[in-house]
Amino acid sequence: MSLIQNLRNKCLFIFDLEFNGNIHDISTCKIWEIAVYCQDTGQMFEAVVDPDPEQKIFEVPPIPEILQLTRRFLENENAQTFDIVLQNLVDWVHAQSKKIPIFISHNTHKADKPILELEAARYSTHLPLNWFFFDSLHFCRDFHKSEDGNFSLSGLNRQLFNCDIIQCHRARADVEACTAILGRITGGSWQLFGPVYSSYTSSLRTVKWIGRKAEQLLIERNICSVEQLLEICKRNATVDYLHGNMESLKSIHRTISNIFGTTLPFENINNITDAISTHFVPYISFPIFTAPKQS
Repeated sequence: MSLIQNLRNKCLFIFDLEFNGNIHDISTCKIWEIAVYCQDTGQMFEAVVDPDPEQKIFEVPPIPEILQLTRRFLENENAQTFDIVLQNLVDWVHAQSKKIPIFISHNTHKADKPILELEAARYSTHLPLNWFFFDSLHFCRDFHKSEDGNFSLSGLNRQLFNCDIIQCHRARADVEACTAILGRITGGSWQLFGPVYSSYTSSLRTVKWIGRKAEQLLIERNICSVEQLLEICKRNATVDYLHGNMESLKSIHRTISNIFGTTLPFENINNITDAISTHFVPYISFPIFTAPKQS
């Protein structure tokens, strides 16, 4: 993990996914469209994805602005399954630049990135490990003052351009909106600030109560992902148990307190401790779906 402002050998790709399913249960989400724009070359990658070739009827979207998927639409768009689309995207990204790809989307760490990883797992493949992800939502919240506190793409587009996004909830339209918003906020310089996370590493800000300041403090201490933070907590819990017969929750609190010291209020440290402890609660993972047969 690195700070985007410190990476020189990088190429920016603004992207968006459209998917059906419940965003509060990532395992239900399946991609049906993807668009990726290369800031360096000005080229756009677009593809309609067939979420399940054996499915004939698709659920009604939660809001009318979202396209109702039909089998006829997917056939007319020559939709392909995600494994094929992913390989086409990998080849396209490599053709655009040999620099480090930085994928940018709005709320990427809680939606787009984990859904991409999930879809790859369904087809027994994986995202390239040299892909990195940057969250435009965090950047906008950190470096743009919103008059009404609305940092959604639609809200920012209205604030900055005094208009709605045409064809909102289609991948290309949202990519174009995100690109325009970032261009306006940075004054056309595209000087972005904040952390990037590689494939299969989790943003520290996906942990409740870890915000910009706490994330910065963790990065300064070379703790650069949720996985790394959890590993430190587990290692310390073993040591604390062997040397002081300390229970795990107290050990986690001690670890978090030692990391942050007096830089965060005591209440924040308690809240982060509670949030971290929930990551160790056993859960039943969702099954990895077998790739659907091609019709």
